[in-house]
Amino acid sequence: MPESDSPRIIALGNGVWLDEIRNEGAAPIKDVPGGSVTFSTLGARLFTPRNPECVSMVFNAGGDFPGAVIDIFKSWSITLTIHHKSDKPSSRGLVFYERANGNRKGFQRLTEPLPVEVTALQGTKMLSSSAFTFFGTPEYIESQTSDIEELRTTSRRAALDPLIIWEPHAKSCRPDTLQAHLAACHRVDVFSPNHEELASFFEGNTNPEFDRALVEKQARKFVDSGIGPQEEGCIVVRAAGHGCLVLSNQHEVAWLPSYYSSKSHMVVDPTGAGNAFLGAFAIGFQEIGNFIEAAKYGQVAASFVIEQVGLPTKFGHGNREVWNSCNVRERLAEYQRRSLEAYIPTT
Repeated sequence: MPESDSPRIIALGNGVWLDEIRNEGAAPIKDVPGGSVTFSTLGARLFTPRNPECVSMVFNAGGDFPGAVIDIFKSWSITLTIHHKSDKPSSRGLVFYERANGNRKGFQRLTEPLPVEVTALQGTKMLSSSAFTFFGTPEYIESQTSDIEELRTTSRRAALDPLIIWEPHAKSCRPDTLQAHLAACHRVDVFSPNHEELASFFEGNTNPEFDRALVEKQARKFVDSGIGPQEEGCIVVRAAGHGCLVLSNQHEVAWLPSYYSSKSHMVVDPTGAGNAFLGAFAIGFQEIGNFIEAAKYGQVAASFVIEQVGLPTKFGHGNREVWNSCNVRERLAEYQRRSLEAYIPTT
């Protein structure tokens, strides 16, 4: 294991975004923190109330980055590193919602992302993290994992190979990039598209209905090609209200239910749920060492994210900490009991 003061997880990708939420007929809500780094960090933080400093977060903040958002991150008591770029604008985007049903219908990037890459971690404890979550293209994954290998080889702090989790960029999921994604999967331990991104790799997917058997067939393509350096990794397909699929060479297809049904009144906004899922998955796998059990952590983390627009609210600390007035571990225990009945491996 890495040294005790080494981080358990760090998220890298397109950085922290500031969203402006626009609902038809309502005043816009500005400076809502978002982006894969924000939500993946949150997912891990939900499950580390007693030692929140084991979760590291690093991002580049533009000159106009609001102090109120930084205060939110500081309130999580994580190990926070901010590189202030006073000569650049913060990463900002517009999120549009439909008046009729409140569903998210679009995102428009207003400024450029300010990503932090692995090379920026050289000489820091963050490089020795036990897990990394990435959001990006196959080319990005190839370069970042190569840098991890090279830099950790020369680091006296790093020990065992880290858990590498990859969420692909939706726009890069196309039939012409399938082979590149298959190749990059050899460099990660967990590959996690959502079901729509997975379908986008394959021609002729015109059926609008959710097809569990088809999702399994498509996921099998990646497992058969090999996930992980020793082909011991897994694919986790996040399918919103349909649950999630977990598949590896170590076990057959397993489906886990979502915490909330898609029709639940508790579902307000799914933005960031997938990112939070993967941050929590990393913590769950470190604690239990089982992909299916780790996915249960992910489903619970996602449930907290979808209860509101933006971030859930934390009160208390340590064993008395609650998010949205709920104890995270108690919700996990309740979900674990429920999923024992709902989870049926398929053969």
